[in-house]
Amino acid sequence: MGGPRLRIRPLGEPWEFQEAVEVQRRAWEMADYREAAPAHLLRALADNGGLVLGAFLDGRMVGVSYGWPVRSEYFYSHATGVDSSVKYRGIGRALKLEQRRLVIELYGLGLAKWTFDPLQGLNSRFNLLKLGAISREYYVDYYGEIRDSINAGLGSDRVKAEWHLLSARVEERVRGRVAPDSVAWERLRGMGAEPAIEFAGDPPRPLGARLGSPPDIVLVPFPQSISSVRDRSGPGVAAEWRRATREVYSRLIREGYILVDSLRRGDMSYNVLWRESLETVLSGVEPWRRPG
Repeated sequence: MGGPRLRIRPLGEPWEFQEAVEVQRRAWEMADYREAAPAHLLRALADNGGLVLGAFLDGRMVGVSYGWPVRSEYFYSHATGVDSSVKYRGIGRALKLEQRRLVIELYGLGLAKWTFDPLQGLNSRFNLLKLGAISREYYVDYYGEIRDSINAGLGSDRVKAEWHLLSARVEERVRGRVAPDSVAWERLRGMGAEPAIEFAGDPPRPLGARLGSPPDIVLVPFPQSISSVRDRSGPGVAAEWRRATREVYSRLIREGYILVDSLRRGDMSYNVLWRESLETVLSGVEPWRRPG
């Protein structure tokens, strides 16, 4: 007997859009439905040039991803979520890779964009390391208050991801052609990369940014699970991390750094900002991530 069968396809039937609302609620553990895109909006989007994908595991919808083309310039992927009962099984990645294929095939576009929270370690790792997206834009409180269990009390600062679908960087990352975190960490330190924020304690608290004259590669540390820190210690410590990382991202992205990578070390995540040309960034995996 084979394992569970995963199928990803565009949604089209009314019941499917209604079930997509339930998937969103479970994916983000929403207390109510006000944070979810409603079924009628998803139906209208799918019928008027947008793309709404569902992931079905043995016939049960467990994931949804939706977006739309923008002025024949890029595809905006607003949300991708997976039912919390089956997270971390590759379903989100499969949704994004099918989205990539269809955006190239249906719209003839080579760029997709979306926002994500760089203070969420799993999101940063998924978008930057697994998919090969980058970011050159930082927004303070982009959505205002979000009330689901993942985002509540953290504010809604976001970076805007750029997924250059046809680039060598993306191709190498989605194929997993990258060195592991342990190797990347040693190489980064050997290249002069420095953490931009000092921290101490349990749970770790930021002690302040160390910017000065930053090197070409900067590491932005933060707890791997900021939501757990918030739940254990209250919103104060999480808010301190938001302020500290906001200062670093806002300044360095303004000065031309590109957010390119995310790695883990102990209980901390480290996002990587690189002062380099876009052409070089997209030409392949960075020196610290090259295999071998």
